[in-house]
Amino acid sequence: MRDKTVLPQMIGRNRDGKEINGEVLYPFGPPVYRTEIDDNILQMLIDEGKRIRKEKPKDNDHRNHLAGVMGSTEQSTSVKYDKGEVRNRADMAIVQKVFEFFDILSGNYGDGWQNINKTLSPDNKPNVLRLDQLWINFQHKYDFNPPHDHSGVFSFVMFGDIDEKIFTENVPPTNSQVAGKLCFTYGEKISGLQANNFTVEPYRGLMYVFPATLQHYVAPFYTDYERISISGNYVLQNPGQNIQPISEEQVKKLNLT
Repeated sequence: MRDKTVLPQMIGRNRDGKEINGEVLYPFGPPVYRTEIDDNILQMLIDEGKRIRKEKPKDNDHRNHLAGVMGSTEQSTSVKYDKGEVRNRADMAIVQKVFEFFDILSGNYGDGWQNINKTLSPDNKPNVLRLDQLWINFQHKYDFNPPHDHSGVFSFVMFGDIDEKIFTENVPPTNSQVAGKLCFTYGEKISGLQANNFTVEPYRGLMYVFPATLQHYVAPFYTDYERISISGNYVLQNPGQNIQPISEEQVKKLNLT
């Protein structure tokens, strides 16, 4: 993990005292989970995303489903992942991070804390988390994501290779200093002692899990590099709603044994 934040945080420790490589941050109201994704999973997603971008961009072009403005170059785009082995393997790794998030919250608040149960079972019925969307963004010079939120219950973002020069190179005079960065926002700023935004400087492997309705944006950058990020949304689904169990053959393919 990179340098520790000065923001209030819950260090990654579960109910049994076992350390988790992550921490839950409280920069404002909603908790945000900062962690890192396995590099093999990350590289698999990047390689598959580049293959899709090269071979069938029209079939998998995801830009019409996003708030982001991407298209400043031929390589600048957003593509969704097809259902299959790559997506399934990624889902297994990513949902583990979502449950680490829950585990840290439970470890700090105690087993009796009801907020997670209320979130996962708003209708008092057992539900499961289902990966609803998974996509990769290839952002280039001048591309940006305006303030927006996501569908579903929980969202995540992870970052591929990002040259740190995008944060400073050719940036016009400004006092915001957010070029190429991810910015979360929440609530109103009613005091000079209160922050209502949280800015993230991405690096390879960094991952955030956050409530899907939390507003966020990505500012443009002004130099010729590629900024890669992978995002997705989890929704709640009743176990009886078209959930197909994973076969033994799929388990072996996904290296889950």
